[in-house]
Amino acid sequence: MPAALERAFSLQPELRDAAPRAALLRAVAAALSLARDRIIATAAAETSLTPDELAPEFARMTRTLEVFAGVVEDGRWTRESHTPAAADPADAIGPNHDLRSRLVPLRGVVVVFGASNFPLAYGVCGGDTASALAAGCPVVVKEHPAHRETGRLIAEMARVAIKAAGFDPDILGYVEDDGANSAELAKQLIEHRATAAVGFTGSLAVGTHLHRLGANRPLGPIPIFAEMGSVNPSVIFPAALALRGDAIIDQLAASITQRFGQQCTCPGIIFLHGNRDGRPFAEKLAAKLAQTPLRRMLSPAVASGFDRTVATVAAARAVSRIGNPAPGGPVLLHCTATNALAQFETVLATEMFGPGVLVVDDAGHDGDAMQFPGSLTMSIWFDSDSPDDVAAARRFLDSGRFGAGRIIFNGVPTGVRVCESMTHGGPWPATNRPDSTAVGLRAIERWCRWVSWQNAPGVLLDEWNG
Repeated sequence: MPAALERAFSLQPELRDAAPRAALLRAVAAALSLARDRIIATAAAETSLTPDELAPEFARMTRTLEVFAGVVEDGRWTRESHTPAAADPADAIGPNHDLRSRLVPLRGVVVVFGASNFPLAYGVCGGDTASALAAGCPVVVKEHPAHRETGRLIAEMARVAIKAAGFDPDILGYVEDDGANSAELAKQLIEHRATAAVGFTGSLAVGTHLHRLGANRPLGPIPIFAEMGSVNPSVIFPAALALRGDAIIDQLAASITQRFGQQCTCPGIIFLHGNRDGRPFAEKLAAKLAQTPLRRMLSPAVASGFDRTVATVAAARAVSRIGNPAPGGPVLLHCTATNALAQFETVLATEMFGPGVLVVDDAGHDGDAMQFPGSLTMSIWFDSDSPDDVAAARRFLDSGRFGAGRIIFNGVPTGVRVCESMTHGGPWPATNRPDSTAVGLRAIERWCRWVSWQNAPGVLLDEWNG
């Protein structure tokens, strides 16, 4: 393992020039595309995800590589600025220097910890790897024990493509992990002198642990970008519920059961604003969820984790189960806002990570004061022709603005577009870095830092522009 990090670190100069970096990313995308069916079949066999579920994820993986190739060529990601010396020195605040600034890659290796639920889009050649290589950082990927064959297959093909593009394949390193001692392996990777930053997608417990390792690293702290737990609240206002309640139930049920709820953007809490009896809504939604075919979850650990967190929320005071869910099937829980807030950490802040949802109604509580934990998303369902709904939605926008990375209007949170305007992040516990996004073009900024040049002589400006 140290050898992989040291080797990758030594190769960072190969990634300096933009055009070859872009060619590398496109070469990897092309090589993986040629092996599409084999990769999807391998991932399906290991994860219980179906080929139909993996197909769009595969396309996202390869297209993200291609998108970041374009980002590298465009060059705007560096966010260059130039402030010349003022014509009148008295106009300058402080010394009248000529200053330029831009983003430059971190010096060192980005270590990527892949996600169990997205073996392709968040795996060996997923968004973290694509954005880090685009920035100019070599990458070492820690294998995920839940899909080892998929990871090794993608790593092997990517490394062959990297070599064919004229680079040393060790620019993308790969460290095996059979799960027997993952915690110690993670510690070694983070504490190694060659590691500059870490990208992680997974549970709150593991993400918090990695965050602490990065902060307390003996050689000095490094940034850990951890995308963790999210309950993704949906707030439904009265007029919208009355006008199209059945359609909203259908949309939410489809979102909750997509990939059997094993997504970081799965709706986990539904708050019925101004509704003092949410049981009829809950019963309808529970009946819809009960129609979902049972299936194997991603891994035994994920399945046991789902059962454990459902039991934790269900055991809280005044929380009830609605319907008769099949063992291992979708679960719907119900309580009032007053009881939910009184047990905030247990009830509202617990991500069930699976096909489980909590319906909360307004009984005995002022809904406008409702608070949710930091989340990746918040969905607001309202009727734009209802003055009351619009006014209530406006009041809730502050909850979303301060509590979520993405606010969705009249829609579900599942489905994350890769583009410049996407924010896939949020306040704790959704992430440990609310100033960043794990998806989209700005994800490249995680692997960079700012540098300024002061009074740079013209003879060196080719280095600035290079």
